[in-house]
Amino acid sequence: MAENIHDKGYKYLFSNPLMVKELLESFVYMDWVKEVDFTQAETIDKTYVNDYYREYEADIIYKLRFKNTDMYIYLLIEFQSTVDKFIAFRMLQYIVELYRELIYSHNVKKLPVVFPIMIYNGDKVWKAPLTLEELIDIPEILHECLQYVPRFRYYPLIENELDPVILQKMMNVISTVFLLETGDDAIFYKTIDRIKDLVQIYTEKGEFLLIRSLLYWLLHYLQSHGIVDGDEKISENLIKTPQEATSMLAQTLKKIKSDLIKEGFNKGIEKGIQKGIKQGKLIGKHEERIAIARNLLKSGIDDKTIIKITKLTKDQLKELKNR
Repeated sequence: MAENIHDKGYKYLFSNPLMVKELLESFVYMDWVKEVDFTQAETIDKTYVNDYYREYEADIIYKLRFKNTDMYIYLLIEFQSTVDKFIAFRMLQYIVELYRELIYSHNVKKLPVVFPIMIYNGDKVWKAPLTLEELIDIPEILHECLQYVPRFRYYPLIENELDPVILQKMMNVISTVFLLETGDDAIFYKTIDRIKDLVQIYTEKGEFLLIRSLLYWLLHYLQSHGIVDGDEKISENLIKTPQEATSMLAQTLKKIKSDLIKEGFNKGIEKGIQKGIKQGKLIGKHEERIAIARNLLKSGIDDKTIIKITKLTKDQLKELKNR
């Protein structure tokens, strides 16, 4: 099964643990996030995970370390245009497979905490249940069995529900990705502009690898949406120094924005031409009706018949007679 083009982009983006750090610090409001040592974050191989949904999602697993314990982050990025009602069941399946791997291949004595995050980047309203219990039918007569029903909840990040004003204030890579994916044309242009500022900010922070991931993802995104043509040289340039990449980015973004505005302008012209043609046809038809009505009047045809034939209104016919 061919990988979805978004799958590759997101996997590349989240291959950098600093991206996961930004995701957690920006959108997961829990105390433990502050205690994670992200310098020791480790990606986990997932060859054992079922490939059935691979076309519609990207999944990334990180092992995170604290001072005295470890935990896992299971990140599922949902690309389906439709909302899968059973997403909680699917995510639980993957986590169970991870636990199976830890038990039988790593001989763990106890199972670690796995924090499941689901990012949805579709347009539809997310209405899928957040818990497994909501998917299980428990009639009144079986209410006593409720305590034996498996419990599982995932942490949802629904991109189309995020406030763009808050995202713009964050001024980081993860918020920029969400803005680009969910914003309208105006937000898109502003976000393109702010990336140049982000390059400077992250370069000064010594986190150029993270901003490089964003640049790669952005160009991949623009190419996949047909906004710019595929260009391998651009990707190669992203490997160079921050100064070269910044210069390249400034030129590329300027051209992209110019092309986008030009495209919008051309669409406006095309729309205006089509509107003009439509209006011209209407004017032509109206003038034709006036000419017919004039000839009918000269022939002494009554007003009622002329209106019926030409579809003119009484006022239009009256104006014509006054001329």
